[in-house]
Amino acid sequence: MQRSAHRLWVGGMTVMTALALAGGAMAQPGPSGSDVASDGRRLSSESASTQAMFNAVWGSQAATEWVKEHNAAVSGQALPPPAAKPAPAAPTTVPAVAADTTQQTVTKVPIPPIQGKTASIDILEIDQAAHVLYVADRTDNGIDEFDVSTPNAKYLRTVDVGSGPNGVTVAKNVNEVFAGLNNSDVVAIDINPSSPTANTVVARVNTGGKMRADEMDYDPKDKKLYVANSDDGIVSVIDGSTNQIIKKFEDMGEALEQPRYNSGDGMMYLTGSGQNVVFKFDPTSDTMLAKMDVGDKCNPNGLGINPATNQAVLGCSNRSQPQHAVSFDLATGKVINTFTQVGAGDAVFYSAKADRFFFGASNFFRGPSIGIFGGTPIRFITNVPSAVGSHGVAFDETNNIVYSQDQAPNEGALISFPLPQ
Repeated sequence: MQRSAHRLWVGGMTVMTALALAGGAMAQPGPSGSDVASDGRRLSSESASTQAMFNAVWGSQAATEWVKEHNAAVSGQALPPPAAKPAPAAPTTVPAVAADTTQQTVTKVPIPPIQGKTASIDILEIDQAAHVLYVADRTDNGIDEFDVSTPNAKYLRTVDVGSGPNGVTVAKNVNEVFAGLNNSDVVAIDINPSSPTANTVVARVNTGGKMRADEMDYDPKDKKLYVANSDDGIVSVIDGSTNQIIKKFEDMGEALEQPRYNSGDGMMYLTGSGQNVVFKFDPTSDTMLAKMDVGDKCNPNGLGINPATNQAVLGCSNRSQPQHAVSFDLATGKVINTFTQVGAGDAVFYSAKADRFFFGASNFFRGPSIGIFGGTPIRFITNVPSAVGSHGVAFDETNNIVYSQDQAPNEGALISFPLPQ
């Protein structure tokens, strides 16, 4: 989202012991390499201190190593004797390529409710008309809101949604922001400033999954929200006017990632990282039209679409070399080009106003970066070094500011930087 079997010795007890005390019922170990434990839990839903501890030792492999420890603990395996604290990990990145990199001044944007904590943040989304940035913050179980009417983001409030949020999207023509939660719920937040219920949860619907409701996108023409339950193989369609589920696609496979509406052809697309595919849906009839094999070892998480060309950038998550991203023709279902200047990331966002794609490449082997693409045909423009865990990305089209998250231990912040010229 290379492993060996460490046990972390912290404060007089192993992490494995601590997990055993908190793990609940007995369970069988989950599949090898999974970042979901056998009882459905994830590192991202644990305490900030536990996340920080595993991230500090394991880096990008923290989630998988936590699952190993947790599965062993809840299945009752014998604990080893206390071990010495492991030596600091060797650097896992290599120097950036100067020709591919633009050094921008990166500004820390504090999030007051989690200041001094280790952030667990997923998707960021901006209401460009209202100049509000929405942040899915699992650390405080809320949607953090920021005023981005100026180049300097200002924290406004956090809307408590009751469970860790993952995906978030703005549905302007129904005056709601939707968020997908760890408990498989989708909530609607009222964003009508003149409403007595403004900035509160006004609707909640359960998708019926056992795991999280994850990423999503909204079709403003048909007023429909497409939500992916990444680990349940479910795609739910929610009527934005009634906040009711009107269609479900089930048994869609593992690691469903980013739905993305394309105003150019009126279709909804969805990346399937586990199957290395892109799905195509017609939201007018809520039918699946195609399942397109990417054909390149990409394993796409993110998806940004230029509606004028029906071409996209796929945010490849594959960490094998050569790490890369690809441009993709949605009409033909074929890769157009491969870019090895950046890779191993997550979210992709396209701004039509700037004609730029932004790729949150948090696991890039040359260091976490925001990869920037643009033009027709799509070309790589530059990388901007970012921060630990900066896998989400949003772009303020008024002030030309890029936003992402900083998930380094005890930072509890976002980052921002101006769009390179």
